[in-house]
Amino acid sequence: MSGPVDPNLYLQQIAVRMKGLKVPDDREEMGNLLDELEYLYDIIDPALIDSAELMMAQLRKTLGIAA
Repeated sequence: MSGPVDPNLYLQQIAVRMKGLKVPDDREEMGNLLDELEYLYDIIDPALIDSAELMMAQLRKTLGIAA
């Protein structure tokens, strides 16, 4: 049985997963990461909001999604 997820650590893990992803091959994974970031946005440390917003903007731009 695992404990609760640390949203701040998970945000770091998403950043690592984002490295090396390329469109069109990894489009689905990028969409999944964007969904995860949007979920984490409300529960991460307020000091990390800017980082989350930058990562979401980068994924949206790469995927061609309007902000």
